[in-house]
Amino acid sequence: MQNPALVAPGQQPLPMNGEIFVLSRSGIGFSAKSGRHKFEGKGDLYLSTLRLVFVSKGHGDLQGFDLPLATLVNESFNQPIFGANNLSGESPPLEGTGLQDIIKWVLYFNNGGVGTFLPLFFRLLSEMRNRMAQSEPTNAFTSVEAQQIIQAAYVDPNDPSKLYVSQPTQS
Repeated sequence: MQNPALVAPGQQPLPMNGEIFVLSRSGIGFSAKSGRHKFEGKGDLYLSTLRLVFVSKGHGDLQGFDLPLATLVNESFNQPIFGANNLSGESPPLEGTGLQDIIKWVLYFNNGGVGTFLPLFFRLLSEMRNRMAQSEPTNAFTSVEAQQIIQAAYVDPNDPSKLYVSQPTQS
């Protein structure tokens, strides 16, 4: 959940076993609340086949935050009259995080549209839910499946998301 493993502070997240990064996006605001615990930051968002990862660009206690696709519930895309478009939802606390209550989170898209991000996010979320519903659930996507999803993506010129046609390298 909070402070996932990063290549270096403020940089991309380290991939988990079997994880494929699909896109990244800058200019993201993040807030989350779990009981008395509050998290806020501004930075970059990474979407992978397994999770959403917010990486903070600010200085403070929050380096980043993991939102596993397999545990997301009540996700909703919101377009307020005033303020930035946002994606909100809830996640249960994971063991070892020190959090006890449901995590209510919001991702604010402060720079541009979401026409590329949203279809990819909801497709990956749907694929994850289908995999979890199988009698023998599997989390891992093959690289071929991930490439098919990326290649079928509509690229919105107003959406500053960066699609990964190959996996980012560690610096």
